[in-house]
Amino acid sequence: MQTSVGLHAKRVKKHMLEQTAEEIANQNVLQHYVKTVYFNDLWVSFLSKMSALVGLMSFLQVQRMRHSPRGLSFIAGFEALSVLIGASTVLFIRRWINPLLAFKVAFAFSLLQGFWFMASYFSRFMALPRQAGDLLTEQIPFGLIYFVVCWTSDRYMMRTQDIAKQTAHDLRAVLKGKYSEDPTWADVVKVPQDDGPDPIVSINYSDNFTDVMDCFRGVLKTNEYSERVLALTLDVIKANPANYTVWYFRRCVLEALGSDLRAELQFTADMALEHPKNYQIWNYRRDICTMLRDGSAEKGLCAMSFDVDSKNYHAWAHRQWAVKTFRLWDGELEFVDKMLLEDVRNNSAWNHRWFVVNNTLGLATMEDRQREVGYALEKIAMAVHNESPWNYLRGLVRGHEATFAAQLKEKSQQILVTSPDCIFAAALLVDLYAKEGTEDALESASKLLETLMNDTDCVRKAYWQFRLSTLKRRE
Repeated sequence: MQTSVGLHAKRVKKHMLEQTAEEIANQNVLQHYVKTVYFNDLWVSFLSKMSALVGLMSFLQVQRMRHSPRGLSFIAGFEALSVLIGASTVLFIRRWINPLLAFKVAFAFSLLQGFWFMASYFSRFMALPRQAGDLLTEQIPFGLIYFVVCWTSDRYMMRTQDIAKQTAHDLRAVLKGKYSEDPTWADVVKVPQDDGPDPIVSINYSDNFTDVMDCFRGVLKTNEYSERVLALTLDVIKANPANYTVWYFRRCVLEALGSDLRAELQFTADMALEHPKNYQIWNYRRDICTMLRDGSAEKGLCAMSFDVDSKNYHAWAHRQWAVKTFRLWDGELEFVDKMLLEDVRNNSAWNHRWFVVNNTLGLATMEDRQREVGYALEKIAMAVHNESPWNYLRGLVRGHEATFAAQLKEKSQQILVTSPDCIFAAALLVDLYAKEGTEDALESASKLLETLMNDTDCVRKAYWQFRLSTLKRRE
C-alpha cells in the first residue's frame, strides 16, 4: 500500500513530466522559428555580399572594353545598369531606407537590362547588321540575374518565416488550452454569443474564437481590471483586431493598473503595421499618445506605413492628428514634397499639403497664394491628366479668380494645345470664362462645353449639357 508521501511524489513526477513535454514542444517550435529567421538572415547577408561580385564582374567587363580596339562606348551603360540594380536590390532585401522604392528602381532597371540583352541577342541570332547599342557577345545581364535570384529568395524567405511564425502561434494556442477548461478562469461566468432565436445566417465561429469571446463577454459583465484580463484582451485582439470593444476595455484596464504605456505604444505600432487599414488600432494609439502626452514617434510610424501603402487614409489622418495635437509642424512641408516627388498622383499627400499650408505658412498674402499656385502648376505640367493638383489649384484660387484668371487661362490654354483631351484644363477654363461673364468669354465657354460633352468627357455628358444650358440662360 502506497503512503501519502509516495502518492505525492508520483504526482509531482507526473506533473514534472507534463511540464517537460510542454517545454520541449515550446522549445521545438521556438527553435524552428529562430532557425528559420537565423538562416534567412544568413542568406540575406550572403546575397548582399554577392552584389559586390556583380559590381566586380561589371568593372572587369568595362576594363576589357577600355583596352579593346573599340574602346569604351555607349554599351558600357549596360554594365552600369548591373551596378545600379545590385545597389538597389541590396537596399530592398536588407529593408534599408525605403525598400519599396528600392524594389521599384531595381525592377525597372532589370526590365531595361533584360529588354536590352534580348534585343541584342535577337540581332546576333538573326545575323542582322551591327547597330549602335548592340552588346558584345561576352556581355551578360549580371544585374538582372542577381535581382531575380534575390527577389525569388526574398519571397521564399518571407513565406517560410510567416509559416514558422504561424505554426508557433497555433501550437502555443493548443498548449495554452481553453479558457472554458482553465481552472484559473472558473470564477468567470462564460457568456455565449447571442444571435437571437432564429438567426437568418448563423456564423460558424471557430472553437478558439468562441472560447475567447465567451470569456471576454463574461469579464465585461464583471468589469474586472486585472493582469489576467489584460492578457485576455490580447487573445481577443488576435482573434478579431477590429473589435472596438476590446480596444476600449484594454485602455480602461491599462489606466486602472498603471501599466507601462511605452510598451503599449510599441505593441500598437506592431499592430498598426500588421493591420494598417484597421480603424480601431489607430484610434487606440491616439488614446495612448494622449495619455502619455507624447506624439514624437507618430511621424516615424506613419512614414513606415507609407512605405507599404503611400495612400493609407488611416495613417494620413493619424499623422494630421499627431502633427496638430503635438505641434509637430517642422519638416512637414518637406515631407509632403518628398511624397509628391515619389508619386505626384498621391491625392492624400496633396490633401496633407493643403492641411499643412493652411496651418503654418497660411495664405493670408497674395505672395503666399501665388507661391502655391506656381507649385501646383509645376506639378500639373508633370502629369496634366492628374486631377489632384487641379483640385488643389481650384482651392487656392477660390474667391480670388479675378486675380489669377489671366495666369490660369494662359496655362490652361497652353495645356489644351499639347493635350486637347485634358478635361481638367477645359473645365477650369469654363469656370473662369463663366466667372468673367462677357459675351466673348461665354462663347468660348460654350465651345469648350460642346467639346467636353461630345468628345473628351462623354461619360458626364448630362452634366456638361446642364452647364451649357445655364450659360445660354445667361446669354
